[in-house]
Amino acid sequence: MLVQACAEESNAPDVKGGAAPGSSGAVQPASTFDPSAYVPAPVPIAELKKLYNYDAKATLNAQLTDKRTGDGVILEDITYSDTRGREEIPAYVVGPEKFTGRLPAIVYAHGSDGNRDTLLAEAMAVARLGALVCVPELPLKPSGDPVADSKVVADSVVALRRAFDLLIRRSDCDGSRAGFAGHSWGAVQGAVLYGIDSRITASVLASGTSRISRWMVRHPVPKDWHAYLDALSRFDAPPYVAVTGRKPVLLQFGKQDTVVPEAERAELANGVAGPKERKDYDTGHDLVAFEAARTDRVAFLRKQLRLK
Repeated sequence: MLVQACAEESNAPDVKGGAAPGSSGAVQPASTFDPSAYVPAPVPIAELKKLYNYDAKATLNAQLTDKRTGDGVILEDITYSDTRGREEIPAYVVGPEKFTGRLPAIVYAHGSDGNRDTLLAEAMAVARLGALVCVPELPLKPSGDPVADSKVVADSVVALRRAFDLLIRRSDCDGSRAGFAGHSWGAVQGAVLYGIDSRITASVLASGTSRISRWMVRHPVPKDWHAYLDALSRFDAPPYVAVTGRKPVLLQFGKQDTVVPEAERAELANGVAGPKERKDYDTGHDLVAFEAARTDRVAFLRKQLRLK
């Protein structure tokens, strides 16, 4: 999940690198650092989509490292390539132990802690309903370098697209039914996928933010934070979720979420152009372990992808 935003902002480094347009020109002290006061110029969606280009025909170089059967599922531990330099992305692929016919593809995306195991139990539950599920491991740890951090985000989105490639290329997969479920950092990537990957027919965005750039700029605060926001705002949700289409979305939020401000939750939910449902729960940011949210995610995917 997205880790708690800097609790002690007074310990952040001094903010330098120029003032925001329209300001007095004074350097903002770290104790009053507020990235929401600076909104970078928008980038057309056609330009944004170029950030995620990749060779869809390139080999996935999938390697099986372990395979287990039991509890109603077949669980494969694999690695695969993202075509962007990462040749061994760890992932689980889970399918039903006994099932006939072609199965829908579902990709799960975890939070920024990079722990795919947190989603394994839910992936197994969905697989038992008759789905092929992939859970890649794609951590996010901002460095403060706009070039390096932009590459991490773009490459991670491409890696999720490659996870769909991995499933859809299978002979037992029905590529016309493709679902996505992401939590926190995973939901951020899911918002991007909503606007760029037409294969996805239903999405769950849990504990997502509309402005990932504002979270990343705090971990740590770069000296030239305006330039950092200029670069990382290209991954903010609004232009992606505004892409029209009939792809249903379930948006899940914790009412006591102290990581994602309500304004950003509302901006994300209100910005989705397609059919949508918003559910708010009496809990905080972690909606993976919250049973009511888990139940609603599974029910949504079951209905939208016509699982058993």
